[in-house]
Amino acid sequence: MDDVTEYSGDYIDACRWRIEAEVAAFDLLRQQAPGDGTMDAPIQNIADEYFVAVASQLEGMFANRSRAAEGSRPGPLHEMRAVVESLNGNGGRFAPPEGSGLDAGTTVLRLDPGEPIMLDREAFQLLSDAFFDSLEETYGETS
Repeated sequence: MDDVTEYSGDYIDACRWRIEAEVAAFDLLRQQAPGDGTMDAPIQNIADEYFVAVASQLEGMFANRSRAAEGSRPGPLHEMRAVVESLNGNGGRFAPPEGSGLDAGTTVLRLDPGEPIMLDREAFQLLSDAFFDSLEETYGETS
């Protein structure tokens, strides 16, 4: 597929809704757990894998975006790609591309290269919100 330089507002909104629904489903699971703490560890175990999958899903929705349109400055679009690639192929340690400028000073998740990525619900929400904001600014339809 060719590099995508523009996404319709409808497509971006539909993808945002789908990701928000995934987060809401996790929140419902957490709310349904007994309040005595007996499910805290199992829910955290689920969260550890769940948000990796949702981040991969989100990145996949826009995987054909033009890298040239993103530019070379570090930002949430670069970060999401690097986080997903690191979670899926680097044992969960942050491995941004060399020369990308992604480090604790430039990433939403405040990650330095080599650090373990902890993508819980709150971290995912921060990154996905920044990702969508940057995506709309960079790739949102202009007409």
